[in-house]
Amino acid sequence: MTKKLCFMTRLLAAVLAVVMLSSAIYLAVEADHDCSGDDCVICHQIGVCENLLKSLGLAGAAAAISAAFTYTMCRAVLPCTEMIGTLTLVSLKVKLSN
Repeated sequence: MTKKLCFMTRLLAAVLAVVMLSSAIYLAVEADHDCSGDDCVICHQIGVCENLLKSLGLAGAAAAISAAFTYTMCRAVLPCTEMIGTLTLVSLKVKLSN
């Protein structure tokens, strides 16, 4: 991975963490506000923050599941290809002489 791509990935992760943390803090601070009725701006903003946190949580879970699936599939396929490459006469002789 290039340095620029690595930097951008870390920057995106930091921004995502700040957004999630600020949304959670806003929810905690404004949870006990004096509601002014149906057109309450704070209630609307709380709903937006809750939806953001839910969608980011779902996206994170989907990313973790796909990464785990990819890792599992690679681990299942790679041992088979490694065994094919090590079953030569020279490799067997080297293993026996050790």
